[in-house]
This record gives sequence, C-alpha cells and structure tokens, in this order.
Amino acid sequence: MIIDIYHDIMRNHQPENAGTITIHANINGYDSTFTSSCFLEEFRVEQHNLCHSKVVFNDFLVDSELFNEDDIESAFFELILYVSRVTYPATGNYSPGDDLLVSLLLSHDDDPIEEEDEIEEEVSIEEQDQIDEAVRVSLEETTNISLMRPASKLVVNSLARKTTSSTGERCTICLEEFNDGRRVVTLPCGHEFDDECVLTWFETNHDCPLCRFKLPCGDQ
Repeated sequence: MIIDIYHDIMRNHQPENAGTITIHANINGYDSTFTSSCFLEEFRVEQHNLCHSKVVFNDFLVDSELFNEDDIESAFFELILYVSRVTYPATGNYSPGDDLLVSLLLSHDDDPIEEEDEIEEEVSIEEQDQIDEAVRVSLEETTNISLMRPASKLVVNSLARKTTSSTGERCTICLEEFNDGRRVVTLPCGHEFDDECVLTWFETNHDCPLCRFKLPCGDQ
C-alpha cells in the first residue's frame, strides 16, 4: 500500500464545531470516496471500535477489497501518527480548538505509477522527513525538563506487528532471538522488538530503546 497524506488547518471555526477532525480518503482505481468528521479528542483517545470515524474508515477500506488486514493496520497507524505529529504543540502550527482536515490518497502496491507521480511521491517523502526531524528536535529540546512518561496507548496499539520466522536476530530489550512464530513490533524508526518487551517498555517510556525516536506521550 502507498499512502500520501496531506492536511489543512482551519482557524475560522464556529464554536459549535471547534476542535474537529475531518478525514477525506480516495483510493486509486476505486470510485467511492470517504469523508467523516468527529471531535479531535475523540479520534485521539477512543479505540478503533469506539470512534465512529475510525469504524467507518475501516469499513471503507474493507469494502474496497483492495487491501489486506496488514495494509489496513498500516493505514490506521500512518493516519494516527500523522495526526499526532501535526497536532503536537511543539510544531507550532496547530492550536487547540482549530479544525483539522486530513486528506489521504491510497494506492495498491500493484497500481502503475507514472513518472510524475513518482516525483510527487519523492517530494512528499522529503517533506515528511522534514516534519519528522522538526518533531524530533522539538522533543529533544524538552528532554532535560521532562519526566519519563509512557507512550500513548493508542499509538502503541497501532504499531505495525508481524509474526516472524527464525532469522538469528535478537530483541535488544530481552536479548532473545526472534524464534518461529514470535510476534514482533516494528517502530516508525524501523527498529524491531519483541511484542511483550516493547509493551512493557512503553508503559514507562515513549522513545525507541535504540535510537530514542519518540512516540506521542499518553497525556497528549
């Protein structure tokens, strides 16, 4: 699955709908489109099966019959992480009460990509790298005055997971090998850990044990 995500922040909001998030999604080669709105706090806090926008977004992806379970899980993770980055206070762009419009363009891996699309994708990746770096720098600047805080359960539950075969690689937390059938979690930075180990780790930390890439905290 290829996912391009964009956003727009609307500051001239009305009091009755302040602090909302509207999600609009298109799938290449699929006629139907998706649009749903809810309060941003509901989107951040509620589990997938309790937030209406997340439920209908999941149904939209399933009904397209273009994506498997891993693709859908990846789409949710990318969307949640993107929203967390955009609304994180240190970025300075989003203010509480603003209305957020998030647009997604999803493509199946088998879809042909024209040269122009490839260039746009490269630009999008560069822009995303700049956002990632800005978030990391902002978080690192506050490390010295911040207490250890757990990662957001919503983000942790949305991390990519897979079942591995024996590769000789080890979890750097428990130092045990990834045996056949072991459940492994992949962080946004690319490092992989045993599922149980990393869940325990994120109960008191919100950064990668290896490179210190930081996830949103539970109180954000």
